[in-house]
Amino acid sequence: MKEFSKRSNSFLRFVAVLMALALVAAFAACAKAPADEPAKATDVPATQQPAPTEAPTQAPTKAPTEAPTEAPTAAPATESVPAGPTAEPPAPFFDLGFGDGDVFDAVSGRELWMEGGEVGEFSVNHNGKSVKVKGYYGSDPNSYITINLSDFADFAEFVGDGVTYEIFLQIENIPSSSGGLLISNGNGGGTNMAIRGSLGQINFNAGSTSQDGTYCGSGYVYAQTNDASDGETIEDCIMEHVLGVYDPVNGLIKLYHNGALVEASDIGSGEFRWGGSRPDVLGIAWDPSSPGERLGSLTEFTIVKARVYRQALTDEEVKAAYDNCVALVSN
Repeated sequence: MKEFSKRSNSFLRFVAVLMALALVAAFAACAKAPADEPAKATDVPATQQPAPTEAPTQAPTKAPTEAPTEAPTAAPATESVPAGPTAEPPAPFFDLGFGDGDVFDAVSGRELWMEGGEVGEFSVNHNGKSVKVKGYYGSDPNSYITINLSDFADFAEFVGDGVTYEIFLQIENIPSSSGGLLISNGNGGGTNMAIRGSLGQINFNAGSTSQDGTYCGSGYVYAQTNDASDGETIEDCIMEHVLGVYDPVNGLIKLYHNGALVEASDIGSGEFRWGGSRPDVLGIAWDPSSPGERLGSLTEFTIVKARVYRQALTDEEVKAAYDNCVALVSN
């Protein structure tokens, strides 16, 4: 029996060893199986496959509806604007300025003599509209401005070689007789701009030593006819721009109304003449040599701009000067 028992135990140990070896082999086979299996198609990373939904973003062409934004041939807006004057007027010799209740020369800063009237914001009419603008309002018969030319020593030196007078104003009534606008000497000489006669004729003249120009009379050559019952006239109750040019270099004296040339007349063979009365004074809204010809005694008025240039302005410069004045009453 003992012998049988020993053999049984040996057999059991042998069986146990075999079972242990079988288990070890089984575990080894299980651990190796995943590495030996082929990779499945679903294991391929998604980034390695082309994404069909991204194709539209790769299209290099734009939709046809976007073409107008790429059109390079559109004409610039400036090409549709009519060509206008490019020449600005030169700096003035004298420029009427308005202070706090007084008047002065905006070029030199010199104070001017103001008789009557007032400085402030006043209503004027431009293009059928009432606008407020700063200026000098002649509210009574004694309204005028005096410029002492002795303060402007070189005035007499250039005026005979060419000069331009400019005024931008509104009168409330057509004067019944002559009234000065800008006058340096109204007695047979100087350069003078005035409303003449009872119909509102505007004219510009210059003293001359001869009377063989287109329009002559009493020692003057005129820009337009010196018959006050004819020619270009001023209107009342609206802003008006009047400009006179004395151009002896080209033998002409010219009158412009609202930027347009009225007439250019031959001055003849004579030389410029000052005349003998008050050559040292320039009057605005009056004639220093004939004090009775005050504009204020004939009508109320508003002056927005008055200038003197030391040269004869060209047509383009006159138009630009007019446009600059219009801009003052267009805002």
